[in-house]
Amino acid sequence: MSLPSVADLLAEPILADALVVAGSEGLEREVADVRWWTGESTPVQDQLVVCGAEPVTPSYRLDALVRRTGEAGAAGLLVVGASVRPLLSSLRLADRLQIPVLWLDDAEPVIIVQELTPRVRAPELVRARTVDRLLRQLAPRHTGQDIVAAAEGVLEAPLALVTSDGTNLLGSPIELDETLHLDRPVAQRGRAVLVHPVLDPDANRPAAWLACRVERAAESRMGLLAAGLAITEPFLRSWLTAQRAHADRDVLFRARLLSEVLSGRDSVSRDVVEGAVSVGWQLPEWHVGLHLSCDDPTASDQQAAAPERLRAALGEHGITLTEAVDRGDGWALWSSDEAEPGAADARALLRAVRLATAALPREWGMVVGIGRPHRGPGGLAETLAEARDAAYLASSHDFRPAVEHSDELGVARLLATWQQSAVTRAFAETALAPLRSNESLMATLRAYLESGGSVVLVAEALGVHRNTVTARLQQIRDRLGVDLDDPSQRLALQVACRSTGA
Repeated sequence: MSLPSVADLLAEPILADALVVAGSEGLEREVADVRWWTGESTPVQDQLVVCGAEPVTPSYRLDALVRRTGEAGAAGLLVVGASVRPLLSSLRLADRLQIPVLWLDDAEPVIIVQELTPRVRAPELVRARTVDRLLRQLAPRHTGQDIVAAAEGVLEAPLALVTSDGTNLLGSPIELDETLHLDRPVAQRGRAVLVHPVLDPDANRPAAWLACRVERAAESRMGLLAAGLAITEPFLRSWLTAQRAHADRDVLFRARLLSEVLSGRDSVSRDVVEGAVSVGWQLPEWHVGLHLSCDDPTASDQQAAAPERLRAALGEHGITLTEAVDRGDGWALWSSDEAEPGAADARALLRAVRLATAALPREWGMVVGIGRPHRGPGGLAETLAEARDAAYLASSHDFRPAVEHSDELGVARLLATWQQSAVTRAFAETALAPLRSNESLMATLRAYLESGGSVVLVAEALGVHRNTVTARLQQIRDRLGVDLDDPSQRLALQVACRSTGA
């Protein structure tokens, strides 16, 4: 095992406040031992010499001490608890001899020697003691924050629980660098950080990373920190398992509670009402339901985050969703309010949902249906049923994301009847003929009509710039000779597009 250098010892927590006042060019000298200075006859070859205030008081006595330790082959000189300041001549002498002179105020010299000596002579003993103390500290901890804090205190280093994308969950702020391979579930060392995977309780992959910030340390210190992270990881994994089990129980409870509300409607039992209050559901208020689904619910683990992503996006538009419950064929979401929402609120919600779903990854194939406002437990069941019907209609569209409002279902059925007529199909073939040879213009027209005439939503849906959409719309106007601002012409074109499957 290699010997630590003076610089390595400076990275030890006990010397965190020590200053290098001279001889910085000798900081890479290896330290074979730590020795208390007792006089000229003290053998100090390759040793870090530690002294109190007496040998350097008055200040000129530091010259003699630097010369003696330098001639004796000392690796460095550590002055502890001295109230005097070194003279410039002493510092220049240390620089010339390349003897590092370290200065540490407000510390007990005896304690410094007792702490540093085993770190140099027997790092394995220090490691064993630290491991024992760490296990004793972690055993009674039950929360993630307490576990990280206890490990941080024992290891005397900043620790954090960090996700693979760099989000700090617990502990001190620590940044992961690009040299780490976070797709590999193994302990790693970056430029200034050690990381250890905290494995997912249900899969052999990292759920998060336990990170330790390390600017510089001896190999023995690095080994101790790595061992500390490995010991801490099972405690965090156990905590994550408990958290997940609690969350699963909570999800099942909410799903069962919603099922009882939907089946009981306005005759829900007192237990259901109490359960609803316990999770923050205001059953007597006005509710507006949403039904969120995707083309393939099992296609991506990320799609499970879609309800929360939608809730967060709607929150940016000032719309708060009370809950999101998995119903098997999608998620039931709703908002609740004491006052009955008006027509303007419905339009604002529809626009906000369209903007929010347009911001979700298109490959998720998200579909959203929106119900009308209804009051009470029965009203919640009614609006969620309407939302599910609207989502079913939206899923029939061949573009994603798709959003439908239950207020539009009657119009949609009428449009579907028109779409199936031979007259409509004949009109569509003629009206859309100028665009048939250009797929990008057809796609732009279809997206523009289905998004309610929003250039922003079209750009999001097609993944192009808004200026590109504007330019394409002008080409469409020129080729078809229509006014896309005229509601009747937009309706005619929408029916034509749907009837031909364009």
